Amino acid sequence: MVASAVWLALLHGIRLAFWPLTFGWIALSLYLAIYLPISILMARSLARRFRMPMPLACAVGWTACEVLRAYVATGFAGCMLVHSQTPWPGVLPIASHFGGYGVGFMMVLSMAWLVAFERSTRKPAEPTFWDRLWRDSTAVAVLLWLMFSMLGLWRRDAYLQELQPIKPIGRFLLIQGNMPTIFDASQELLQRGWIEYEQTTRRAVASVSDPSSIDVVIWPESIFGGLAPYMQWDRGAKIPEEFDDNRDRFEWMHRNLVGAHEEKMELLRSAFGRAGKLPHFVLGTDVLSVAEGRLDRYNAALWIDDDNPADTDFYAKHHLVMFGEYIPVLSWFPSIMKLIGLGKLSQGESPKAWRLDNGRRIAPSICFENMVPHVIQAHIRELSAAGEEPDVLVNLSNDGWFRGSSALDHHLNSAIVAAVENRTPMLISANTGISAWIDGNGRVVQRLDRLTSGWILAEPLPDGRNGWWSWWGDFPARCIAVLGCMPWALALLAKITPRKTRPRSDQEILRS
Repeated sequence: MVASAVWLALLHGIRLAFWPLTFGWIALSLYLAIYLPISILMARSLARRFRMPMPLACAVGWTACEVLRAYVATGFAGCMLVHSQTPWPGVLPIASHFGGYGVGFMMVLSMAWLVAFERSTRKPAEPTFWDRLWRDSTAVAVLLWLMFSMLGLWRRDAYLQELQPIKPIGRFLLIQGNMPTIFDASQELLQRGWIEYEQTTRRAVASVSDPSSIDVVIWPESIFGGLAPYMQWDRGAKIPEEFDDNRDRFEWMHRNLVGAHEEKMELLRSAFGRAGKLPHFVLGTDVLSVAEGRLDRYNAALWIDDDNPADTDFYAKHHLVMFGEYIPVLSWFPSIMKLIGLGKLSQGESPKAWRLDNGRRIAPSICFENMVPHVIQAHIRELSAAGEEPDVLVNLSNDGWFRGSSALDHHLNSAIVAAVENRTPMLISANTGISAWIDGNGRVVQRLDRLTSGWILAEPLPDGRNGWWSWWGDFPARCIAVLGCMPWALALLAKITPRKTRPRSDQEILRS
């Protein structure tokens, strides 16, 4: 009950988005609450079956459950133990090697060891060899934690010294508006919100002494599209079946969407007046993609390069949000989804890295993708293998659904940990907040308040470090999850495996 109440309080922002999500809020909270007793049962099983010291068993049980909930049912990795430490970046460097799971493991290990030590002082006894080994191993683990922290800071300082004078990756203008977000938003509300963003962009550009020095202008998730999403069509002979072979109606819609997009872009370009070279634009919008007669609708980040219009590209969100962008089972029935006001979204397939004029690259993510550690790590790993390793991560979010609740803080904390895990600066442009500029140490260089309009002119520095996380990701944490489940797996195997009985001898038969 206590765990359920805690999760209900932590995630109450979900219910503010849309009334049907009240049921999702309750269901998700009750589901997440079961991991606390599971971690306790794991720890007890490890201690009893494998004779594992209880502090270590507690750390294994807790970490195993954090890994499981990051994967099960598409994954929810928000509000992990590491996120409580984001105000103190000095304790986070181990995350660049073992992820946020490693920080949580060390926290539970340290606290459980202190409890065990305090209990041992009440009943002093001659320590055994294993007791001494465990005590010394814990001390070594704590020293390694401190060593990783100091080594990470030293490597960062040494790298920056090599770059003197330090040149930023680029100048990024992050725009934040305070546009209310509701499912049944009227056209007037969407237009008013769009105008607010356009005017905020104009004020931000006017505040910069040299607007031509801005490399990228970034708008949050879904804001740029409004009621007119960006459309990409392969000009094939087939048209989507939704138009019942009415090609004229389809082409009319395509012309209108293309015209609306160009009109909006002209307004953005005019904000720079005669600044000379225009920046790149990364804009959150819906994208309608028509290829070989199939219509896909994506939640996307649109990349626009005015110098090379042919390079216009988009990143389609890969990790969709349960109960927000799809509902289990109900998503199989589009008519029911439409009835409750939710449309069907398609899932993106690959990450993207876009190249700036100075050769640096940026990699986008959308909304809660930066709350799932293995998603961001997989994106960077895939891009690096293709020779497109990003220098800065950009997250576009529309957190207006949550009405300024604590969900905004959870999202920011996840971004901080993701920046440390991947040793890559992260920039956040979020509707209603919290927009932020985070460096590779997890330090929030600048942020905007929630429920306000404003902007950040970010000039992130290259980090230059690669921890073990970039190589093995959460593989060590998954190994711990397997270890945590091992006692139950062995118990289940023992039950389902038939026992072989030894045939009785003649003497045993006669005695019976």
